[in-house]
Amino acid sequence: MAGMNPLHFQLEAPFGFSLSQATDFYAGFAPMGGAAQQRARKLQLAFRLDDSFEAVSATLQQVGTRLDVELEGTKDVALVSRQLSRMLGLSVDGRAWAALGQADPTLGALKQFFPGFFTAGFPSPYEAGVSGVLSQRSSVRQAAALRRRLSEAHGTQVGGLFVMPSPEQLLHVKAFAGIPAPKLEVLHGLARAALVGKLDADLLRELPVEVALERLQQLKGIGPWTATHMLVRGCSAQDVLPTTEPRVLRAFTLAYGLPASELHRVAEAWRPFRTWACIVLMRNLARAGQWEAVPDDFKRRGKAA
Repeated sequence: MAGMNPLHFQLEAPFGFSLSQATDFYAGFAPMGGAAQQRARKLQLAFRLDDSFEAVSATLQQVGTRLDVELEGTKDVALVSRQLSRMLGLSVDGRAWAALGQADPTLGALKQFFPGFFTAGFPSPYEAGVSGVLSQRSSVRQAAALRRRLSEAHGTQVGGLFVMPSPEQLLHVKAFAGIPAPKLEVLHGLARAALVGKLDADLLRELPVEVALERLQQLKGIGPWTATHMLVRGCSAQDVLPTTEPRVLRAFTLAYGLPASELHRVAEAWRPFRTWACIVLMRNLARAGQWEAVPDDFKRRGKAA
């Protein structure tokens, strides 16, 4: 894999899209555990492909309305294109996303801090699930460091970056420092679910939200928070309101000066971009230095994770 010559192809960027904004997000996105890097004016992402779980590296650079992609680890350009489009929101109507900022002046003002940002998700519900489980009863940075160590020890290196273990590789991990046996058992359950297609991103995105969340919560050790995390961030769902994330509620009250109980009402105007709007709110929470203002009892809800 390391010796494979890179392939080059292009993706069309939607109206208003800015790769630099996605790069800024990923550069500070600790849960990716080092599998995303900024390289000069380029964004490098290393991840597992849908279905085959091959480890690939995609390095993107925006040139006008096109994204030049250098690909290592596979020749399946179509599958990589589909996955990147999902992660970055490349298949949406950019003008509709821009119009939402005009229709909601409060949201529009926040979007000005992140011009051209659409979304920036995990590569898959499998990777989001693993990161979510590792973060249970742990800080984000501790979980990210643990994911990095797990990837370096049992994953795959491609394009100079380490990708987390594939489901098959993860099932061969019988013990790992920092991962208690019960948590490793939950991770093995995610690996088995991925191998039999229960974590298929396209399938989960097509289901009604309540049905998708119910299916994910049928997996051992997966509670409401992790299930929502897998659907919203792992599947890059576009129009789910992630009310199990306390920082969304805090970000809403900060931006709108309204009680959290008003979120559902206000968010109706955000359709079909409710998830994206919430990510903008959370980015603003961090920009305002309020990220750690969420009470400790919300940060480490192991059983609600």
